[in-house]
Formats: sequence, structure tokens, C-alpha cells
Amino acid sequence: MKEQVFVSTVLYAHNNEQEIAQALTELDRTMMTYFQHYEIILVNDFSQDKTLENAHSAIENIYGDTTIINLSRKHGVEHAMMAGLNKSMGDFVFEIESLFIDFNLDMLYNMFKTATGKGFDIVAATSGQAGWKSRIFYRILNKVSYLNLSLSTETARLVTRRALNAMLNLREKVRYRKALYELTGYSKTLINYKPVNRLTGRKVNRENISLAVDALVSFSHFGLRAAHLLTGVFFLFSLFMGGYALYNYFFNQSVVQGWTTLMILISLGFAGLFFIGGIIGEYTSRILIEIQNRPFYSTKSVEMYKEKKPRLELIKEKESASGQ
Repeated sequence: MKEQVFVSTVLYAHNNEQEIAQALTELDRTMMTYFQHYEIILVNDFSQDKTLENAHSAIENIYGDTTIINLSRKHGVEHAMMAGLNKSMGDFVFEIESLFIDFNLDMLYNMFKTATGKGFDIVAATSGQAGWKSRIFYRILNKVSYLNLSLSTETARLVTRRALNAMLNLREKVRYRKALYELTGYSKTLINYKPVNRLTGRKVNRENISLAVDALVSFSHFGLRAAHLLTGVFFLFSLFMGGYALYNYFFNQSVVQGWTTLMILISLGFAGLFFIGGIIGEYTSRILIEIQNRPFYSTKSVEMYKEKKPRLELIKEKESASGQ
């Protein structure tokens, strides 16, 4: 018997012309197997290949409600997913950030059963095969964050409507959903699965680096503590150099004035000032973002495709028509 709740699935796509058709059709088949009412929301993040055309072709074979949100420019995963989540209407919402899917889609139903059976508002899935760069980033963020985070690489996530609304109602402009969900305080669990195929790790690009910096600045005191630590180091260094100068003045007057020492002091001092200035600049830019109150995303168009009758009902109608 199918579940009677309404579920939404938000998919992110950017230049996925090879994967989009298979992902949509298999996801539709999975949702139709387990749920009576569902919708699929595809967020097309300004793809420049045939992702949109292939999605249109695939939708002809999809039976559930489908919506395609075409963004007007490249926004990145976090802001693009916000467009889909704001549009979703389900009591439970699945989030899939990559079409390079390395798990059996039936796992989504297991996540749903975990949420409803054990009372979790957030259920995340991971293969535990994150790259070393991701592991280092999460270890640092979990260590320095004041939120007592326990984040890791996640490939799919299920959230209840109340947890999603709580996250959407947060007024922060710097969006990092993993941390924001934990900020809401709703219960979360992580399930592990064995990947059905091995995927290559994500390449480090400007978007990833920017997101990592945003997360560190927004959800930890990493920058301020580093600035304080550096300030202390330079203060001790200055004391040491002052003592060294006094020692030479009183006991080693034959030494030629320490041009090298002076240059080292000046160089390190300016380096520290520039570093502190950079950290202050990061915080200033975050304040500017909050003040500007710009929308998270801009939409070029929204395409909506209503639910088709399930294949079985169509067959029955044809049989009854031929019988007449």
C-alpha cells in the first residue's frame, strides 16, 4: 500500500545532459511505487548544454507533477536548492544535490520510514566515501564551530515540513543548509549506505572554496580567534625584539645596527596586519550582504507539468474502451 502523504523531491542540475533523463525517470518510478501523491522539482542552474532539452524529453514519460525552475544565471548549489525548496509543497521533502547518484533510489523510502518510524525530522544519507579535502573541511568546521556541529558529506536528505519551514524562516543571507538545519534544533540522524557505483570526487573550484569560507565565517569564531591568536603572537614577538634590542644596546655595542632584524620585524608586522585586515574584510562583506537584503536567487522561468494518470489506469481505460 502506498503512503498517503504528499512528498516533494528537489533535484539540482547544472550541465547534466547525460544524467538528467535517467535520473528523472527512475526517480518518478520510485516515487510512484511508494507514494500516492508526489512532485518532482528540477532546478536548472543555468545549464549551457542540453540538460533542459533532455529534461523536456524525459518528462513525457513521467507520471507525477513535475516543475522545472530555470535560473537566470549560475547561482551555485545552495542558492539554487533554495529556489526548489521554496517552491516545494510536500509534507516531506527530499533534497538531492547531484545527479551523479551512487545509491539505489529505494533508499529514499527507507529514509522516509526512518523519519516516520523513529520520529526524526531530518534524515541524511552518506556513503562515507568523501574525499580527503571534504573530511579536513568538516573536521575543522565541527571543531571550531560554536554550534557543536557534527557535519559530514551527505548525498541525500529528507526533511519534514516543520524542519524545512524553520530553516527557510531563518533570516541569514549566507546560506549553508547543513548548518542551518542543525541551528533549528530539530532531531537528525545519519544513515550509511553502500554505494552501487564509485564516483569521482568533486573538484575543488571557486564555488566550493567560497562556500567553505562562508561556513567557517558564519558558523564559527574561527576568524576572530585566529586574529586574536595572531595578535598575541606578534605582541610576544615585539616583546622579544625589544628585549633583544636592549641587550645589544647595553652589552654588545660593537654590533652594527640590526638592519636585518628591523626588516624582519617590519615584514612580519605588516604580514600580520594584512592578515587581520583580510579577516575583518570577510566579516565586513558578510555584514554588507545582510544589509543589502538581496533575494537568494532570480528565476528566468518556471515550467509546470501536471500529474499524468498512472500507466496501469491508462491500460484499464483502453481495455474498457475496446470492450465496449
